[in-house]
Amino acid sequence: MTLSGQSILDFPVPQATHVVTARDAILYALSVGYGTDAPDAALKYVYERDLATAPTLANIVAHPGPWMQQTGVDWARLVHSEHRLAIHRPVPLDVPLISRSRVLSVVDRGVEKGMFVSFERLIATAERDEPIATIVQTNACRGDGGCGSAGSAPEPLSKVPDREPDLEFNVDIPVNAALLYRLNGDLNPLHVDPQAAGRSGFDRPILHGLCSFGYAGYAIVAAIDPGMASGLSAIAARFSAPIFPGETITVQMWRNHAEIRFRGLVASRGATILDNGMARLS
Repeated sequence: MTLSGQSILDFPVPQATHVVTARDAILYALSVGYGTDAPDAALKYVYERDLATAPTLANIVAHPGPWMQQTGVDWARLVHSEHRLAIHRPVPLDVPLISRSRVLSVVDRGVEKGMFVSFERLIATAERDEPIATIVQTNACRGDGGCGSAGSAPEPLSKVPDREPDLEFNVDIPVNAALLYRLNGDLNPLHVDPQAAGRSGFDRPILHGLCSFGYAGYAIVAAIDPGMASGLSAIAARFSAPIFPGETITVQMWRNHAEIRFRGLVASRGATILDNGMARLS
């Protein structure tokens, strides 16, 4: 198909269905840090008895797959650049779920400068259409551009406060983090195959953006409530630089009652890997 902003905006993103099992929920929680620092506090997320689902689990539920490959974009150079998750209720187990997606906008930066594509995914129960989560994802298509803009882009995420953070929490990303996280369904070889990473412009595989996003969600709750009794009703952030398995993320937080602003740093190389972050305690 001819690549244009309008053709991407009009692309019929397929619906997807999913039944989340206890095993799915436990695997996801383990893949984003639950149980690594305080196993007893996180037990409810990683043990099937009275199992609770991690707040960011909705990110992997009923995903429509790599549909943008079909639009004509340069798939090898596409990266996840921003993510917003609104959690309406915890992901239920053993209940058929459905997602419906639509493209919101294409922001063309010009030939050889790439473009940003934002799309919305609504997750609900299949039988009663009860809302579970609303997700807005933005992809940076670094190998495209010059196709024209279309639609209405989401409002920009706000910058974090210009002062010292109220809290900091360090999370160590295991060297096998990408190997584990991909079992949630994102099998993009960019995250495990050095040759695929090289074709995408990286000298080694990078961690899934949503893996670092899940670690940030874990870190925010663990820092504010070490007993892990709190949850999140929303979380959003911009992926500002790649992170590699084996690194340590320092999550800096600014708290204003139930709202948290945050960013993630890798101090060892002076990189901000998550920025303009916002989370809301449930």
